[in-house]
Formats: sequence, C-alpha cells, structure tokens
Amino acid sequence: MTLLPATSPDAALPALAALLGCGADDLRPLLPQFTAAWLAADGAGVIALRRTPRADLEVLGGARPGPQQAEVAAALLRAASTSGTPLSAYADDTLLPGHVLQTLGWEQAGQYTEWHGPLPTPETSVPAGLRVLPLADVSALTVRREAQGTYADRLGHTLVSDADIVPGAHGADDRVGHIALDGAGRGVGICRAWLDGDTLTIGSPGVHPDLRHTALQHALLRATCDAARLHGAQQLVMQAWGDTPAETQADTDLGLQAVTVTPIYLSRPA
Repeated sequence: MTLLPATSPDAALPALAALLGCGADDLRPLLPQFTAAWLAADGAGVIALRRTPRADLEVLGGARPGPQQAEVAAALLRAASTSGTPLSAYADDTLLPGHVLQTLGWEQAGQYTEWHGPLPTPETSVPAGLRVLPLADVSALTVRREAQGTYADRLGHTLVSDADIVPGAHGADDRVGHIALDGAGRGVGICRAWLDGDTLTIGSPGVHPDLRHTALQHALLRATCDAARLHGAQQLVMQAWGDTPAETQADTDLGLQAVTVTPIYLSRPA
C-alpha cells in the first residue's frame, strides 16, 4: 500500500479521532503535544506522535482491524521511526498488535495494569522525615507540580499542565487523595483519587525515585483508602503505568486482581 508523507497533526486530527472513536474537539487540546502524524493512503490507519515527560514519543492511533491491519500498522510505524527518536506504544490488538511491534524489533519495557479489589489496608507507616496529608490541605501549585512530577520517568505517563493539577482537577476528590512532603516542604509523592458511589479510583501512587525503596507508596495508598472508606468506599480500581515486576507483585500481594494488562513497547532507535 502507498503511504502519504508525514502530515501535520492538525490535518490528521479528524482521522485520528474517528479511529479512536471520539470527536476531533476531544483531541484538539493535545495538539501542542503532537509532533508529527502519518495517514495511510486508503484511510486504513493513522498515527500521531505525542510528547511525553521522558525522551520517547508516544504513538497514538494505529491501524483498523482487518486482513491488512498488520501491514498497515507496520508501514505507519516504519514511517514514524525514520527520525531515530525512541518511540513508545501500547500493544493493543485493535490498533497496534504486539506481534507487529515485536516483528519490527520493539521490546516490551513496561505495562499498563488496571487493578480491582476491595480497599486494601497495607500495614505500613510513613517513612521518617516525611509527611502524608490530604491533597485538600495543599493548594500551592509549585508543590503539587513537584509531587505530580514524581511520575515523570515512568513509562506510559503523559505531560500535565497546571489545569491538570489544580485542586479538584478533572473531578478529583482532594479530601481523599493524599500528597507526601519532605522536610523542606517539597512534594515527593502523590495519590490522586476519584469517588463514584462505593468505588475509589486512583492512579498508582507516584513516589520520587530516591524514595521508591521505602514504604512511601503504600503509606500514600493506605492514607487514601482510609479516607475513602470514611466516605463509603468499599472497592478499589487502581490504574498503574510502567510498574516494575516487583511493584506488580506488591500490588498482587495487596489482594488486587489485574483485570486489564496492556504491554507497553519501546522502539530501538533507527
């Protein structure tokens, strides 16, 4: 099949939205994060590259299911790889099948996991020299940005703006979510929370790399679950990106079940 040359993300937006099953206006806020896009000549697929907090660019989109899906996906990925910039992509059989990524020499480097289960109560304490307190008690954007930045090196995370970290952003319940501060008042960990009836939804707690060997992640989780329980929550949905095998095992040990697991692959620079 013939591929069009790289096109502007703005021009590719309608096709990308159609592929992802959303409206173009839903994706328009992401345009400043897109660097390039490619369209399959017959409309069988489209991808755009999105900046991340890391060195890699995330592949968004893919190829429509069908007999030519693998061929289309591979051609689009080859076109995007010509710059030599490391790329990351979620292996999704509906858009970017894992076997296509593997054939192109991409390697699995992490995964997205959605965990379900009863609210856990890990037996842990806050590490010495740190404080864990409700997000509602910390309105300073500088501190909230520092805490949110603890995810920056984790595969699969996306760029955030001030609009994403202000109190209550995207419906988050800051009475329930928690933040960790060090002795100097810097944000070194965060667990944002959403309540829907008896279900608490969180992202896996973010912790500064220098503190990941401590119990801070579970301390943030414990504080958030305890607060949610006071508001009637009984069940947990936890979304985790880029966890190491040890972190995945730790979540399993909490009694949580992995309901969705999507591998994340990294390309080899061209």
